[in-house]
Amino acid sequence: MNLTPELTPVLRSLLIGRNTASLATLHDGRPFASMIPFAVTMAGGRPRLVTHVSGLSAHTRDMRASPDVCLLVTAGESAGTMPQAVPRVSIAAVAEFIPDDHPDHAAVKAAYLGKFPEATDLFQLGDFSLVAFQPTSARLVAGFARAVTLSPDALAAAAGSSQT
Repeated sequence: MNLTPELTPVLRSLLIGRNTASLATLHDGRPFASMIPFAVTMAGGRPRLVTHVSGLSAHTRDMRASPDVCLLVTAGESAGTMPQAVPRVSIAAVAEFIPDDHPDHAAVKAAYLGKFPEATDLFQLGDFSLVAFQPTSARLVAGFARAVTLSPDALAAAAGSSQT
């Protein structure tokens, strides 16, 4: 199944409309999942999810040790909808730490703060880092019998080139 015009708004609502993702990392050789806030940016001409993480967090250390991660973004549950039918997208990605001198730093930071302006003060703390997730593939499940494997280009199209 391809990303149809009917499925594009479902994916877009997950990428743009949701604030948190489950982040799966490798922790001491075992799977580990946590929750992170995220925004979407097109900085550098490619779709990336971005977050701002503390060096004190296990997932930050995990990403530094092994940058291959997976993010899961789900729609909210609603009464009368079976949990298996809740739209969701699982995104395999590579985590890249974005230091202050990185060419995309300002745009990535602006995308994150555009969604989470209350996080401004956290950028003053020395142990926090911006992380951009470069998608390698994704699996969108839009409900029963409505699943499709997506390329990074399909994610970009759904996110819309109007993102920073």
